[in-house]
Amino acid sequence: MTRGACVLSAVLVVTMVMVSATAAVEDPHGVGYDGRDWEAMPQAARLAYVAGFLTGATTQQAVERHRANPRVSIDAAVSEIVRSHTGTFPFGVNVYASDLQDYYFRNALPTKVYQALLDENAKMLRRPSPR
Repeated sequence: MTRGACVLSAVLVVTMVMVSATAAVEDPHGVGYDGRDWEAMPQAARLAYVAGFLTGATTQQAVERHRANPRVSIDAAVSEIVRSHTGTFPFGVNVYASDLQDYYFRNALPTKVYQALLDENAKMLRRPSPR
């Protein structure tokens, strides 16, 4: 396992442990978390949650690029996505975590965190939200 893969795995494990310890919803994958869960998380858990979300999104895109062209390794695809800011979520962890704070201040807490991230990302990129 490469150093990068180890770091990504560690981030995901920490995310799930920290989030599950504070979440109001029992959801081992974090998919059902909403604004109430977000508000209950300490800042470190929020950052870890967003980092895990962004890592998963980037990894999925890299896998898709590898499947489309097997000569491109997943590591190379991840590097290119990060370097060129061409991922679906091109901004950093702090940007999205801060944006989620604002989002839940303005909007209803029952909105799922993943949907809030999609909505805010679309707004930042000036695109329609995928609903």
